[in-house]
Amino acid sequence: MTEQSFLQILQYNIRKSLRIQESFLIDKEVREFNIVAIQKQGCNNNDLQSFNSAHNFFHLVKNSSSQSRTCIYINKCLRLNQWIVETAESDICLIRILTRNTDDKTQTLRLLNVYNSCSLFTTFTEKSLIISRLNELLKNDCEQLIVEDFNLHHFHWEEWRCFTRHMMIDTLLNIITNARLKLLLKSDIITCKAHNQFTTIDLVFSSEKIQFMTCKCKIRINLHQRLNHLLIITELCL
Repeated sequence: MTEQSFLQILQYNIRKSLRIQESFLIDKEVREFNIVAIQKQGCNNNDLQSFNSAHNFFHLVKNSSSQSRTCIYINKCLRLNQWIVETAESDICLIRILTRNTDDKTQTLRLLNVYNSCSLFTTFTEKSLIISRLNELLKNDCEQLIVEDFNLHHFHWEEWRCFTRHMMIDTLLNIITNARLKLLLKSDIITCKAHNQFTTIDLVFSSEKIQFMTCKCKIRINLHQRLNHLLIITELCL
């Protein structure tokens, strides 16, 4: 990524709307982003490739299952030798991005896009296979960035709105701590508006070095806002 000085990542929970996903991807402003991470993606069972309505602009990383709920779109402005797919599972996609720092040395960034299903009918003691899998994938000796929708509430990121607590949140926080990650998106920022409730469930976590590389990590409210989940933009200075 020698010709670029920053990496822009956009994350969005599509809520299974293929129509919105397709129109979102062909938006001119969206096509300016290097990485687009989608959670709860839309699905066309008859033609999985139709997910990529903007195939002229993005490479698509996703699991082949029609039940897949995460995917990553990689702008074709990034050369094929600048990124590697580590895994593409139904609810976790992990890519490795190779960049150059100011000393022209290669640096590696692992980007994980995660969706964890947790509804009102999930018991408070139920364990999450996704969070367990996340623990297997994370490392503590490299730079990592997680963009996710865990569907979990905790006072650490929504102090004044947190009325429920799930046992799996303790497991998640232990995993995040052991991997030396910290919350990158500011706490108490509303990321979802649904049923007259305002919540913070779409989050960004990163390793310490990425914290210093971050130019911005915030809600983007003036771009393709047609769903109750808000878009989050993370921009890293490389």
